[in-house]
Amino acid sequence: MADFRKILTLLVMAAMLAACGEEDYLYKKIGQDFDNSGGVYRGVNGVTVHLEPGSLPEGTDVVTITAYALDTPAFTNVSKPVTNIYSISPAAFEFAKNLTVVIPYKEADFPNLLDELDLKPYFSMDRQNFEVFPETSYELDVENNLFKISTKFLGNFHIGFPKDMVKQEDANQAGIAEMVLIPGGEFEFGAPAGTPTGLSEEDEGLKQSEGTKKVYLSSYYIDKYEVSNSQYKLCQDAGVCTAPYDATSIMYQNYYNNATYAGFPVIWVSYNQAETFCQWAGKRLPTEAQWEKAARGKTMRTYPWGDQEPADNIEAAQANYTALFGDVTSVMWGDEGTSPYGVYNMAGNVAEWTDTWYNIDFYYKSDTGDIQIEDPTGPAESPTEEKVIRGGSWVSLESEITTYSRDKAFPNYRYYNLGFRCAQSVSK
Repeated sequence: MADFRKILTLLVMAAMLAACGEEDYLYKKIGQDFDNSGGVYRGVNGVTVHLEPGSLPEGTDVVTITAYALDTPAFTNVSKPVTNIYSISPAAFEFAKNLTVVIPYKEADFPNLLDELDLKPYFSMDRQNFEVFPETSYELDVENNLFKISTKFLGNFHIGFPKDMVKQEDANQAGIAEMVLIPGGEFEFGAPAGTPTGLSEEDEGLKQSEGTKKVYLSSYYIDKYEVSNSQYKLCQDAGVCTAPYDATSIMYQNYYNNATYAGFPVIWVSYNQAETFCQWAGKRLPTEAQWEKAARGKTMRTYPWGDQEPADNIEAAQANYTALFGDVTSVMWGDEGTSPYGVYNMAGNVAEWTDTWYNIDFYYKSDTGDIQIEDPTGPAESPTEEKVIRGGSWVSLESEITTYSRDKAFPNYRYYNLGFRCAQSVSK
């Protein structure tokens, strides 16, 4: 009867394995016995545990060490794992001496743009409430891409980045960019009186700005960052957007398709491509007035951060302009140069398409008295059939990155320093 039960048990286990399938088992394991003479446990994916002689507590003759490599989704409370979560047993068992747990990692698993030196080792008993190891208890070996952790307890380990470092990064890579609410109200729209309009003396029309005018804008959202390569690629992968005209940038031959630059602005896209992306994302391109208020705030200021001229050296943290860095930078670069609403790169990096037709009089003519314009979209048409471009780029001069600097191009134009961001109406 005992043999029969044994056979029956084996058959049931076999049936369960067949029903679940190999993919449903989320771990691999290899166990090894150790006595008090110590030794080295070599487990899955290069994980090792080193036991010094005399590591076992009094009264324990043998201990079995087993490592499970959990291929589950990231579910930790404090970090962004870049390794599997390794469950190493026996958990909650205190050794007499510190063990050395070695856990390798791969740089290819890093979230975009994060630095290897910010990696931390984490530990938990319940696989959810992880805590970082004290700095005195581990060593980071960047040459060999591994951590050496000193501990008297085994349990659940993983290597990762603190979540507060990757929160914005993850949001930006997800394809739905973080947006900023621009509250409804009046602001000064236009260029200071006397600003050249770009017309030469031989051209007919307004040669200098007559000053700003009062414009009222309803509340709206605008992208906090310029649209990135990874965001645009999601639209392309969905079969909606067409590829940028060129996959390179000035310095980077493999730019658009390289994960290293996933968080950099998409370039080489036309107005038509930009508008297609925004519509796919449930948004639209901002009007020139919406772009300007997001960059300037309610009152006139020369630059998004104020009237102080930007630094013109590589230590600058306000604007990427005058070819300071030789190319575009991350869409999240420039903490010191944000607008009054916290919008990034409204000056420099890449110039940005708007949804407004270019017209001299519409922008540079002043209002009279207390006349207020509400939610202007721009002229119905443009004498040249060109769209307004704002913000200047990484190759622009100082005068070209002001909050009132303008450029223009035909809707099918694209270039290495031209990108965009989207806007969205506030639901009533």
